[in-house]
Amino acid sequence: MNFLVKLIGATFVGMLSTFALAHGGGAGDEIVTPIAQAALPLQAFAKATAVRVDFAPGATSTPHRHPGHVFVVVLSGEVESALDGQPPQLYKAGQAWYEEPGQLHRVTRNPSKSQPASLVAWLLSNDRETLVQPTRSDE
Repeated sequence: MNFLVKLIGATFVGMLSTFALAHGGGAGDEIVTPIAQAALPLQAFAKATAVRVDFAPGATSTPHRHPGHVFVVVLSGEVESALDGQPPQLYKAGQAWYEEPGQLHRVTRNPSKSQPASLVAWLLSNDRETLVQPTRSDE
């Protein structure tokens, strides 16, 4: 039964991906451009949650982890992000990044002193664990 659920989930995701890319090929005047992609292990997720995060100028979040896969797209402004031991990277509106399950997100901040910034994060989960798990900054 578990294998069947996984197979149905993988098929559904594949169909949606194909539809989304095909949609930009003549359905209208829109252009569909993939901005983030990650190969995920075959497993069924119980929940997908989208959250909007708004940062005031200079605002920062605490270091944290997520139990599942995370896809992030910057909506406006600029957001600086650093995963694991990597140096911080600056993402501008329209740019995206991916976080693996359990990966340490050391830095998330708005580097601007005058402009706000916003992002949307899609978090996949098993619906049993807290989506954002704060950690110590020295981990």
